[in-house]
Amino acid sequence: MITLKNISKKHGTKTVLANVNTTIEQGDFIVIVGTNGSGKTTLFDLIAGAQAPTDGTITLDNTNITATDAKARGRWMGRLLQNPEHNTVGTMTVAQNLALALFAKQSATLADALKIVTPDIINDIQKDYDVDLKPLLHTLMKSLSGGQRQLIAFIMATLTQPRLLLLDEPTAALDPQSATTLLACAHRFIHQHHMTALLITHDPQIALTLGNKLWLVKDGTVTIFDQEAKKALEPHDLIGSIDYAKITA
Repeated sequence: MITLKNISKKHGTKTVLANVNTTIEQGDFIVIVGTNGSGKTTLFDLIAGAQAPTDGTITLDNTNITATDAKARGRWMGRLLQNPEHNTVGTMTVAQNLALALFAKQSATLADALKIVTPDIINDIQKDYDVDLKPLLHTLMKSLSGGQRQLIAFIMATLTQPRLLLLDEPTAALDPQSATTLLACAHRFIHQHHMTALLITHDPQIALTLGNKLWLVKDGTVTIFDQEAKKALEPHDLIGSIDYAKITA
């Protein structure tokens, strides 16, 4: 599906990624881990078209898309950022945000889109995602909790079934209960729809629990672990662990 060949990225004299070669196959659910500054988000930006590689090529179904920008790739790609406020329009209701997501790639006005978001459409969405949206439909997005807002944002990012879904640390700002709800919904939806997805996380347990592949980004390179290789890993093998002895010393 998507192939990164000899991808390198420099910011000034600093090399962030060096000669990365990897492929995202149709139906992959890849979890990406690495320490802060290792290049995880830069890797996402390159795949999304938000940044251009310094060297190398990116292909989609054997077509070179290296020079294709984020707007063009957005027609077939969805992305969920870690800050819930960046994924939705806070001054609009949940229903209005859903309408925007459903018709973002069409030339429909918001008023026309809202007319098409009928009770039947809402019922279909609720069944597909196993969530109860009706009590929230007329609530302003900014009035929701971070967990509720991020869950709605996930629904918005996947309503039109993108070919590739990028989840950029979506639970970083959430409490454990909200993170569990979001990840359970995402895991179920991705598998039911055989969606191709990449998830960045700092939680090594999430990395070892979810996905069929693991990418470890370190020192500008990407090390790939398949499902079988993941079984031999422990959480501390990925990004280390907190040294509590040093905290209390």
